[in-house]
Amino acid sequence: MNQMGKLTKEDVLKLAKLSKLKLTDLEVAEFQKEISELLNYVEMLSAVDVRGLEPTYQVTGLSNVT
Repeated sequence: MNQMGKLTKEDVLKLAKLSKLKLTDLEVAEFQKEISELLNYVEMLSAVDVRGLEPTYQVTGLSNVT
């Protein structure tokens, strides 16, 4: 794969082959755009400074009694 967020048609075809998916040319183009957008979002999240923040293990306030 190229730089994060820069998926080529060949990258999508390789992922489809590994996933045993048969994609049309239209689907390849759609997935290329969608996966690239997801990777760009992950790249944005990776840049966030989270030093000093406690991990969130669960958000309901419930505790396991067992």
